[in-house]
Amino acid sequence: MIYITINSKGGVGKSTLANQILPPYLFLKNNKKAKLIEIDDENNDSVIIDSSDILEANTIHTEQIKTIDEIFIDDEDVIIDIGGNKTATIFLNEMKKIGEFDNMVWFIPVGQGLQDTANALDTHKTIKSLDKDANIIFVLSNNRSSDIKWEYLHYFGNEFLDTPFAIPDNIKGAKHVVIKGDDIVNNAKTFGKTVYDIAQNDTDFTAEARKAKAEGKDDLKRKYLFLKRVRNEAVEYNNNLIDNLYKEFDKLLK
Repeated sequence: MIYITINSKGGVGKSTLANQILPPYLFLKNNKKAKLIEIDDENNDSVIIDSSDILEANTIHTEQIKTIDEIFIDDEDVIIDIGGNKTATIFLNEMKKIGEFDNMVWFIPVGQGLQDTANALDTHKTIKSLDKDANIIFVLSNNRSSDIKWEYLHYFGNEFLDTPFAIPDNIKGAKHVVIKGDDIVNNAKTFGKTVYDIAQNDTDFTAEARKAKAEGKDDLKRKYLFLKRVRNEAVEYNNNLIDNLYKEFDKLLK
């Protein structure tokens, strides 16, 4: 299966989905490293995740885009993360030439802004023009509120406001998932790992902190206590993905 994350607007959560959310899902499913190809001329977010035990990432520029043709005849699961702006346009135009749309899922991340949704709608239309049967899932990124319909007002629309780009009004049967926002997702990049990687660290940080304290090494003690907090936050976030979002993926990807 090929999992494509795309929206012609940048800053909507494409790389978070491709680097932090989908790799653990595929790793747990296949019991081997997830493969990611990032196509971007401006940003190379996947390069940051260089210490992961579950992700094998490769970055290419649009001038090398013809090298991806062979991916579409392989049987392996691959994530393709498409940069915003012109990169998205170049990739979609290239897909016309490739002409292979079997075993493919398109994820369109959407933020809270009006332009995010407007671009998501345009991206959906372009994908459907390539493949009328395309499996497309909108991803509401960085959710911070329990009031989903208010936080993503432009996505869901509102009867009292002019929301011309509302997805349910324009696309019958549109599918979406919600990704919770959490500081651990951004902070994981500092370690060059996914949140899943950090959650697997079985170091007894409490014991290490006590040892450092006994030796009078206060800086080292605080470091271990900090790392314990980071690991525990990662465990909580990862468990939430497994118990909720990944089950939604299973339903939508049948």
